[in-house]
Amino acid sequence: MSLELLNTLATLATTLIIAATAIAAMVQLRHLRASNQIAGQLALRQVLLGDEFMTALGRMRDEIPPLLSDPGFRAYVHDFHVHSIPDANERYESAYACVLTVGRNLENVGNMIRNGLTDRRIFLEQYVNLVTLAWDVAEPLIKIRREATHSDADFEDFEYLTVLARRWATGVRSVYPKDLPRILPSGKAPSR
Repeated sequence: MSLELLNTLATLATTLIIAATAIAAMVQLRHLRASNQIAGQLALRQVLLGDEFMTALGRMRDEIPPLLSDPGFRAYVHDFHVHSIPDANERYESAYACVLTVGRNLENVGNMIRNGLTDRRIFLEQYVNLVTLAWDVAEPLIKIRREATHSDADFEDFEYLTVLARRWATGVRSVYPKDLPRILPSGKAPSR
């Protein structure tokens, strides 16, 4: 065996080893990304289905709609953070605190999705109804805050998340594999 042939075989072997190492690294990165997605989704689940968030969402859903017709509450929301509100009504503070708890958490999730830190599809499959419910209740208050601050910045990532959720909800929502038979018949009206 000539020295040139031996050198060529050694170079070829080195190239194959480097290629195999690169492929192994890619597989490991893929597994690491999946592991990070799982950890992220579990963390979101812990927050969004946790007692504090769910209690705030329930109170918000029950308490905010009747308060919207109260001019004092609307003024409280308008002036919130603009200046200190002496002798603020405890009912206003408590109800609005629930809105802030829900809104800030969904603002964070919207930011994570917008920046690609969590998977949009996986999140929307699980929480589309929660997001739209929260926005529907909070929207009048967010509008008041935006008018007060002359800015659309208040809860813009929450708004982004809601737009994604509404778009997803109006699309085809079934995630069931098309090639797998169903146990129950379809709830769709039969074609004519």
